[in-house]
Amino acid sequence: MTPEPSVIPILTAAVPGARRSCGSCTACCDGWLTGNVRGHEFGPGTPCHFRGLGGCTIYDDRPADPCRGFVCGWLHNGSPFPDSFRPDRLGVIIMAKPWHGKIAYVLVPAGRAPDAALLEWMRRYSAATGTPFLFDVEGRPRGYGSPEFQKEILGKATRGEPLLPGLNPRPGGPCKLSPMEI
Repeated sequence: MTPEPSVIPILTAAVPGARRSCGSCTACCDGWLTGNVRGHEFGPGTPCHFRGLGGCTIYDDRPADPCRGFVCGWLHNGSPFPDSFRPDRLGVIIMAKPWHGKIAYVLVPAGRAPDAALLEWMRRYSAATGTPFLFDVEGRPRGYGSPEFQKEILGKATRGEPLLPGLNPRPGGPCKLSPMEI
């Protein structure tokens, strides 16, 4: 469960030089995202073929695309998200996606839909930093961000285009596990 918004700091300072690690989190491999690793497709209901009980069975030899290149928003160097937002703890994967040379975040359910407290945290973070983010409510895309971001996303949704790189164009569709490129 996400802490109440009033007790979640809006901005969490990144510790210089500190780097997070996945630890026991395997949310990106568990079938919440889509991808292909060495000819094996994974996606909703189908975890990565190489996900074992202790994590990735080919970790030391995993491919660059998508595995080595993918970094979730929680793991991203300088991440603003508290430790409690690690995907396996939160039940939501926060994906960092490029948008006009900046980062936009996408909330992807990984066992549960984003709850009101998480959405409020993200709304406040977006308002404080200008960082846009997207999420789905009942299969319809929603988000926060600048008027420019809102207009662009609405236009893409209306035309049936992917809202951001690596996102499925249909509302509620799974996101693709892909390297972050800005």
